Amino acid sequence: MEDEEEDEDMSDSSSPPIPYSQKPAPEGSCTTDGFCQAGKDLRLVSLCMEQIEIPAGFLLVGAKSPSLPEHILVCAVDKRFLPDDHGKNALLGFSGNCIGCGERGFRYFTEFSNHINLKLTTQPKKQKHLKYYLVRSSQGVLSKGPLICWKG
Repeated sequence: MEDEEEDEDMSDSSSPPIPYSQKPAPEGSCTTDGFCQAGKDLRLVSLCMEQIEIPAGFLLVGAKSPSLPEHILVCAVDKRFLPDDHGKNALLGFSGNCIGCGERGFRYFTEFSNHINLKLTTQPKKQKHLKYYLVRSSQGVLSKGPLICWKG
């Protein structure tokens, strides 16, 4: 199971719980909040007028970064891994693409959040950082839409 692999980071049961910390970005990577490791801007305010190509079966969603509370980061996520309107029927696991640099095929949310410099402070239920569906207005402006209904 994919979820079990990600839980191994916190396997030291003899020590008190510590805040979740991510692995450092590879040398030469961009580590600026709001940008992916390739240095591309992911902030909704910067991308709201861009025509973003997303593969069939994917949705644009907004992530909230604890280190960048005033901004929403734009992500492309396979809709099978997102809950329905009642917070149910999401497949376990993750599949996402970086809107900034176009890198595809992220299979673990931890790997994806590292790539988009989403600095997480907790490990459990990490995907709940994906907060909003993004919608395009009739004028073509991408904006924050309804909340993603995560349950449990």
